[in-house]
Amino acid sequence: MPIKGSIEDREEVRVLHARYCLSIDTGRYDEWIDCFSEDGVFESPRFGKHSGRDGLKRFTAMYKESLGGAQVLHIVANPAFELDGDRGTGISYLLYYHCKDGKVQQCTVGYYTDKLRKTSAGWRFESRQVTILGHH
Repeated sequence: MPIKGSIEDREEVRVLHARYCLSIDTGRYDEWIDCFSEDGVFESPRFGKHSGRDGLKRFTAMYKESLGGAQVLHIVANPAFELDGDRGTGISYLLYYHCKDGKVQQCTVGYYTDKLRKTSAGWRFESRQVTILGHH
């Protein structure tokens, strides 16, 4: 099956995945919100569904509080996505490490299901839904 989307578009989506993880893990929440389209939606089983800039901002406040000072790492692996013009869909694995007092206290695994959209600012997540398969 031929791969759709230019090399540049595909690389921009790969960078978007990395920017998503790096920004939330370093507490740069405005940058994390910018990974989404203006009407973007984030949904997780733990935190619920959050829509638009205001909703995403509320999510980041809840998320920050839930960390209790822990350092976290989101790792996205095996990103597989299809682009068609200025839209796309994708799925990628999620490995989530929760580190406190020098020890990994929790590791969650799951995957993201994405809708992608090319905006005037570049590729963004139109929606990103987290499915959790297990946690320790």
